[in-house]
Amino acid sequence: MATLEKIRKRSTLLLIVVGAALLAFIIGDFFTSGRTLFGTGTTIAKVGDEKIDIQDFQRRYEEANQMYQQQGAKMDPAALQQRVLYGMVQEKLLDKEINDLGIVVTDNELTQAMLGPNAHYAMIQFAQNMGFESPQQLYDLAFNPGKYGVPEDQAQQVQQMWLKQEQQMEQMLKQQKFQNMLVGSLVANELDAKAYYDGNAATSHIAYVKKNLADLPNDQYPVTDAEIKAEYNKQKNVYKVDEEMRRVNYIAVNVEPSSADVAEARKLVDATVAKLASTSDLDAVNGDSNFGVDRRSTTASAITNPQLKSFVTDSVAGSVKMLSFINDEFTIAKVLGKKVAVDSINVDLVAYQGDAAGRDSLLAALNSGTPFEEALKMPGVVGGQADIWNTIASTPDNELKEKLLNAGSGYFISDSTATDARIVRVNSKKAPVAIYDYATVTYKVYPSDATVAKLNDDLSDFVAGITKADSLTVSKALTAGYSLQPAMITANSATLGNVPYTRNAVKWAMDAKRGEVSPILEDGQNDRLIVVALNDIIKPGFMPVNDDDIKTALTEKVRNDKKAADLISQYKGKASDIAGYAGLMKANVDSTEVTFGQMFIAGIGAMESNLLGQVPVTPKGVVSGPVQGSNAVYVYQVYEVDSQSRPYNYQENAARYNQQFGGQAVLQNFFDIMMEDNKVVNNTLKFYND
Repeated sequence: MATLEKIRKRSTLLLIVVGAALLAFIIGDFFTSGRTLFGTGTTIAKVGDEKIDIQDFQRRYEEANQMYQQQGAKMDPAALQQRVLYGMVQEKLLDKEINDLGIVVTDNELTQAMLGPNAHYAMIQFAQNMGFESPQQLYDLAFNPGKYGVPEDQAQQVQQMWLKQEQQMEQMLKQQKFQNMLVGSLVANELDAKAYYDGNAATSHIAYVKKNLADLPNDQYPVTDAEIKAEYNKQKNVYKVDEEMRRVNYIAVNVEPSSADVAEARKLVDATVAKLASTSDLDAVNGDSNFGVDRRSTTASAITNPQLKSFVTDSVAGSVKMLSFINDEFTIAKVLGKKVAVDSINVDLVAYQGDAAGRDSLLAALNSGTPFEEALKMPGVVGGQADIWNTIASTPDNELKEKLLNAGSGYFISDSTATDARIVRVNSKKAPVAIYDYATVTYKVYPSDATVAKLNDDLSDFVAGITKADSLTVSKALTAGYSLQPAMITANSATLGNVPYTRNAVKWAMDAKRGEVSPILEDGQNDRLIVVALNDIIKPGFMPVNDDDIKTALTEKVRNDKKAADLISQYKGKASDIAGYAGLMKANVDSTEVTFGQMFIAGIGAMESNLLGQVPVTPKGVVSGPVQGSNAVYVYQVYEVDSQSRPYNYQENAARYNQQFGGQAVLQNFFDIMMEDNKVVNNTLKFYND
């Protein structure tokens, strides 16, 4: 009691101490993680007012990553994270529209889509991927497991998969309703369809002559800063910036074996070739983790590498050869043997789960003449397929293979446990062919410690005197044997330029100050040494007019306008026909076809809007021009006009209009349109740095 009383008397002091400790903890975590208190918390991204939680994102990322791994694909984690996050952003945008419109899916609609006579294709595919003929059969097994002799724990797993599929199907149906509503609300009326028809009804055949603007010397057409600024103001919306951008230059040095490393590796490979030739089987490399061994038994037609195929089929058993050195990897081949045997068999297969009595009953039914399709409906059958061709050339010689090769005409149990079995019938076997037993042995050459150290030292020496970004120039890099590359990055960038596994370099650049040069960084695979220089930080708003790329483009545009104006003043009215203008321009007459709706003019190119706008309304026989184009000045004459042979049809032209300008066009750009009104904040770099 005395102790309790002391605590009561000091309660105010305790509250202060505990409060201070909690505050220190919160502030400490705030400054170390950047994700608590007033930071991003557990929000990896915001879409308007909607948040995407890091745990939901991580779960989706793991699912996507597992899918890629199962497919044997390799992907930069940062790139995959951005792909997953963008998908979740799209879902948020779509869900917002669906909820705002009050779109719902009724129980009957969902049931029909999942189990109806015309079930959704996604459900049919889902069931077949699970080994079932139909969604109805899969549902019956999941929720009536006793009927099929399926253990309860397995049934629960199938039930969970079904319920997840149900959620996905409901969302899919909502999205389809939204899509139909959007496309249906933006349709071509009679005027739209007729205007589209008229714009694409006629093709003008023209003879033309041109004078390229590049033929005129640039120094005769100086461009002032005021002229560049004026042109910039005309096009300013083209240079709008929605999120902070950072302009960097970087050097990426590949960490790869030196010639000395390769020469040393070649000695080892040559010694291994000799050992493989003088020892039986693969004894020379068995158990040596430095070598990768791939042993196969196949027919000649199954060997896709021509060099390997030639060696294997033309050599005797025991032959060894160093086949190739590609991408720092040596490949050795050894022929181990040759035989003539059956390489393919055709079978019917039934997968069963349940007790031995049910299994034996199923086997008896199959052998007594029960049709295969009927047998698949029997209790315990979880799947099956008839008329399957299987290649067994590479299958090890074992009891199962012996059963298959010596099987009669009836069904038999190929293998089984206490709760499941596979029942097989061999329908036919291909004639025996030559089967080659061979192995490829690979040895990957990695850069030695000395090589890596030298690459590091050389790059360190180069950047030692570079303290400011503007002193890291292309010429200086080239002189030292390096390539300096430009890149524009944002917080959404998964990589630095096109260099994979470089999110850490992006992170450095997004945290750096203008003018800073990074220390030597490594990519996520230790395959490159990277140095980054932060040249500029561009805040949301508009790209600056003095940006090098923009200034170059604007300068060219202003100069081309001056050149075109000069050429037009020289040629206008100075000839009466195309041949006359050809003489003035010292150019050849050419011909092409122009239709108003096209994007590209054969022989001339794209982005020639002046020609596309003027040619279709130019009367036949009239010599027109000079006309300024993007890269040349043109004079042309329409000598023929072809009209569409088919008459105007509203449905046809409305459909084409909708595809290019109506609901379908809006649907294709839906997410870009939505992101204009729903700002997306990406906090990925606050959670993942590598």
